[in-house]
Amino acid sequence: MAIVGSFLAQLQAFEPLFTASSFRTFQVLACGWVLALGRHTVTTAVRSANAAQWKHIRSFHRFFSRARWGLDQLGLVLARRIDGRLPKDLPLVLVLDDTLGRRTGKKVAYASMHRDPLLSTRVRHIFSWGHLWVVLGITVRMFDKTFCLPVLFRLYRSEKVCARNKCAYRTMPELGADLIALLAKALSHRALILVGDGAYSNQALVKHRPANVTVVGRSRLDAAIYAPPPPRQPGQMGRPRVRGVKLPAPGLQANAKGAAWQSLEVFVYGRTVAVKALVIDALWYSVSGGQQMRLVVVRDFPGHERDDVLFSTDVSLPVTDVIELYAKRWSIEVTFQETKGKLGLEQPRCRAERAVERTAPFTLLLYTLVVLWYAKTGCTLRSAQPPKAPWYSPRSRPAKTQPAFSDMLATLRRASWAERLSTSAAKTTMSKKPFTPLLACL
Repeated sequence: MAIVGSFLAQLQAFEPLFTASSFRTFQVLACGWVLALGRHTVTTAVRSANAAQWKHIRSFHRFFSRARWGLDQLGLVLARRIDGRLPKDLPLVLVLDDTLGRRTGKKVAYASMHRDPLLSTRVRHIFSWGHLWVVLGITVRMFDKTFCLPVLFRLYRSEKVCARNKCAYRTMPELGADLIALLAKALSHRALILVGDGAYSNQALVKHRPANVTVVGRSRLDAAIYAPPPPRQPGQMGRPRVRGVKLPAPGLQANAKGAAWQSLEVFVYGRTVAVKALVIDALWYSVSGGQQMRLVVVRDFPGHERDDVLFSTDVSLPVTDVIELYAKRWSIEVTFQETKGKLGLEQPRCRAERAVERTAPFTLLLYTLVVLWYAKTGCTLRSAQPPKAPWYSPRSRPAKTQPAFSDMLATLRRASWAERLSTSAAKTTMSKKPFTPLLACL
């Protein structure tokens, strides 16, 4: 194989999920995909893995369109591996979000028009043709940085696509609830904290969540909140009340005179900042039903021009934890950017139904595998040393100390080429020569 042996050994955990032939194909595509330069397609991956002569190219395409293997099983194997490496006494922080994979062509299965968040503004909405993916990831803290590792995925189908394919329409929060239920069942021994934005703050995720899941998300300044129901009086007739009197909306309470603001220092987005917070314990009945929630109005939050409202289904969660946990949601946006730019999330040309459902998640799973490989093995290799450039010098201010995903991927490629060239040189009578110029060129 063209890949470094330590990365190839990491793929052995997935062998029980495939047949012998499909597992070999999986290895070739996974290794070739991370080594490929330029556009990421099945053909490019096969060439990068040096497997063009192994079997017909159609066999690699059929791996996505016809082979018998499941994405959920792959994701759960990865989730259990991540869970095994983290402290058992701490909750696992999950992030749920969606991303748009732009595509071209009218005959791409399940493709439709979706709002493009990168091109749209508050005033003008821009729509792009493609697929919308609901992604669930696990956050890990390493190298003084938070990474979000995708593990489970669902393809959102618009109402028109569902009507055309005669299948039931499901919203993005409903798809996200399926992913949460699946992971909560697989990790039933672990407390889970789910972080999501305002699009996922609804009954599907909050009210009907599993018992071991706490939800931290974004509320509204005009949310209809209520006091807890009063205790039932002896001899009182009628059904019990499910909510108390209606309270002023969070925005009104924040602007009221004498509001009980707290000055806090929180660590968000890689730095410590000073914010003001107003805590409101109430019922957000339309979302959580009769369960009391903790709403936190945050002022001077970095990146937010106006006051923002966060919530937690655990009323005992400290205010600073609510704010810092919600800030971890940004890590999945970085994951989407790196996967699209470095691993070609939007570049495969597959059009068949099953191929469309598998190719993009396969790319996101490779992101998780590369990060896990670097954390376990890659960071200890000589290939992990940054190139000798002025901006990597310790004398430069500020010096780079946190590896990005691009550094991890470059380390994997350098280690693979170094092992491949060294093995070839060892088979000849000539002694090994320094490969630094050649590696830099490659």
